[in-house]
Formats: sequence, structure tokens, C-alpha cells
Amino acid sequence: MAVLDAIVAPALAPWDLLGLELHFLDAVASRETSPLLLVYAIPGRLVSIGRYHMYSTPASAPDEHGGICVMRRLTGGRVVGAGEGWLGVALILPTRTSLLKEQTPGLKPEQIMNRYARGLLAALRIVGLDCFYPGRDAITFDKREIAMCSFETNASGAMLFEVIVAVNRGMEEVVHDLERVDPDGTLTCRMYGRDSASKVVRELGRDIAFAELADAIVTGYASALGEAAPEGRLELVRRDFSADEVAQGAHRGATLEKEGWLNAIAAPGGDLNKKDRKAELANRQASQLGAIEARVAIGADGTIERALLSGDFIANSPGIAEFQDELRGKPLDLVSVSRAVTKSFARGDQSQNFILGIGELANLARLVAQVQ
Repeated sequence: MAVLDAIVAPALAPWDLLGLELHFLDAVASRETSPLLLVYAIPGRLVSIGRYHMYSTPASAPDEHGGICVMRRLTGGRVVGAGEGWLGVALILPTRTSLLKEQTPGLKPEQIMNRYARGLLAALRIVGLDCFYPGRDAITFDKREIAMCSFETNASGAMLFEVIVAVNRGMEEVVHDLERVDPDGTLTCRMYGRDSASKVVRELGRDIAFAELADAIVTGYASALGEAAPEGRLELVRRDFSADEVAQGAHRGATLEKEGWLNAIAAPGGDLNKKDRKAELANRQASQLGAIEARVAIGADGTIERALLSGDFIANSPGIAEFQDELRGKPLDLVSVSRAVTKSFARGDQSQNFILGIGELANLARLVAQVQ
């Protein structure tokens, strides 16, 4: 019988959240911990950026931006809200199909999103909202975005599926928050209004406590995953963090902060700007989720010395690292770049690499090959 641990954390600091997610990814991969569902809230007012967004911490203090802070997720995807008015869900599994009947590498990444979004849909039905997952990264109510989902798989194959739900603050507020924390417009975000974005309290017509919604999410995921689990059986274990998990989360979160995770892809261009580079080229294009940018440093011999992919897309970090490494030393032409794309993301060896939000892989090849 499959087992799912469920932990509810109503006040989790951003760095502790990231540290706990890293810890649980390792713990579930080594089977030290059962698959885990974490439902959490973060104090304060934040903007949550994806793993692949360019961002540099402004010199001014958060208080000068209305008290709004920025956190960088472990998953890719669009800019979304976090903290006060938002609720987060993290589902952490040893493989991306470990709680599904379809135990096959042939299950496409977009199908993975569909399978694991069903738990939230079930939860929202419990509280009275009949929501829909139309595809890509959005969960909607009456065609208005009410939640965003994304996922990451690490080098061991462990998966973090993440959902951020607009409870009493939504994407309309995020647009204005971005104007404060990113006045230069490095981070992209479409304009939202009442016709394109919503929140749980608006659609319910009443306030909803964190405890009520969190309990519905645990119940919804237990039901949805129970139906999808091998043999249709799932044991739900509700528990708290252990002392060791709290310590691990704090330690790993502090390490991430010290290593500069928030500025992991610094704008503009990260560390591509070095004196020994012959040239730095860039290309930015609209994508299914927003925008995606490729930056390429050309060495003295005319080949690609380093490449950097950033923006609004969902991908596994080992796959992105592999692709960027594969480009190194290659000439900057469509044939060579296409080969690197195919080798990294379209292999026939049951590779777990994926990239979503860019459409056909040929779009990725053209994005990089047409830098200027």
C-alpha cells in the first residue's frame, strides 16, 4: 500500500521552506521518508519568482518597497504571489510517477502536471469551487486564474510538484507589487484584471481560514492520489515536522541564502560579462507562459563559451544544466544548437529531462541560434 505523509505548516519562513523542500527531495529519494504533502503559508508579503528568472536584489531595503520581499522557488514557471493572502502546496515524491498507476517513463511532463493538479481541484470542490485545469501552469475558475502549478525533478529523479493558490490576494496585486520590487521591468508579468484573475474568497463570497482550506487540500490530495495509486489504495499519515527535519530545513535554507540563491541568475546576464569574452549575445522572445531569453558568450575561437537560459518556463534543473553544457564549444548555428536541444530534451533513452512553456523544441533551437 502506498503511504503519503501530510504536514500542515501555517507559518513557514521562506528560507526554511526551501531548505525543507531540498531535505525532503533527498529523504524521499533515499526512501528515508514516505512521499510527502506539505501545505503551508508564509508570513509577510512576497513575490515568488521562478528558478530561472533573472533577478538582482535592489540596493534599497524591502521597507522602501512597501515591505515587499522576493523569494526564488526551486521550481520554474511564472512570477506569482506568496506570503500573506496566498497558500502553498508542495508534493514531494521519489519519482514523478511513484503514486500513479501509470508506472511508465512514457508519461509526458504535461500529463504529470495534469495528474497532480487533480488533488487541488478535488480540494477546491470540497470548499465549494468547481475549478478547471486547462493545461500549461494555470488552474482556473470560470476562465480566471486562481492558482499556478509547476514542478522540478532533481538528479536522483525525485519530484517537487508545487502549487500556489490565490486565497485573498491574487495576480492583480502581484502586478503592482512587481512595480515596487522590480522597477526596471526585468521580470515579466502579464497585466491582470478581474476578468483574467481571481481568488478563493472572491469566488466563494466569504472568508476562508487557512485551517479549513489546508484540511480540504489534504483530503483532496488523499482522495485523488488514492484513486490514482497502484491498486487504488493510499494510507494518509498526518504528522508534524520532526526535530531533525526542522533542523535540516533551517540549515539547508541558511546555506542557500548564504550562497546567494535569490540572485542565482543575476540580471543582467549573470556572470557572462567577463573581459575574456569575445562577445555576449542575447535573444528574448514571447513564450507560452510569458517570455524566455537566451544569452550566449562567444569565446575567442568563435564558439559558444557559455550559454544561459532564463525566463518563464518549467524544466528540470539537471536538464537545463545539461543543455547549457552541451552548447559549450559548439558553433553558434541552427544545426549545432538543434543537435544540443535534441540530445538534451528529445533523447530516446527514456531521459527524464523536460522543458515546458516554449512549445515545440524547434522554438528553443531558434531562440538560441538567433541571438545577436
